[in-house]
Amino acid sequence: MSNTKLSSHQRQFIDELASLLTPWGLPIVAARLYGYLQLQNDPVSLDEIADDLDISKSSACTAARILESHGNARRLGARGTKRVLYIAGADPGTPLRQQTELLGRMSALIAARKDSVAKGEARERLRRLSAFHADLKQAMETAISSTPHQTAGAKSPPQLFHRRPKTRAGSR
Repeated sequence: MSNTKLSSHQRQFIDELASLLTPWGLPIVAARLYGYLQLQNDPVSLDEIADDLDISKSSACTAARILESHGNARRLGARGTKRVLYIAGADPGTPLRQQTELLGRMSALIAARKDSVAKGEARERLRRLSAFHADLKQAMETAISSTPHQTAGAKSPPQLFHRRPKTRAGSR
């Protein structure tokens, strides 16, 4: 169980943020989980997620895996147990890095092929499109690189298991 249940303001925030993320193709449950993880100070279990968001544990697991695959969430586990915890991804730029790469590839493809596939106004339109994609890629890269990977004052994720200190051979 979470230490505190979600307030009505938190639920509203989660739902409003989710409504902004679904047009980008993020499933609604994953979008709600994204908002929920942003509000958490500590890692949360799938049981806590399911309980707090009023969803099934399997839906919570599916949504968490989607967010993890895009870099929006990190999975933490403890040695010797199947228990899995999730936290928000530390770097908000992670999900956009792939998009910036695609913009660069689109710009390069269009620039390289525009002369052989189009003439006149169509060729000029392709030139503008290539330049637009290149400019957008550059702007996104600038924004991503200027964002700290972890906000000041944020604590690192907790250690879920203790590592034994390294010892020199034969010194046990």
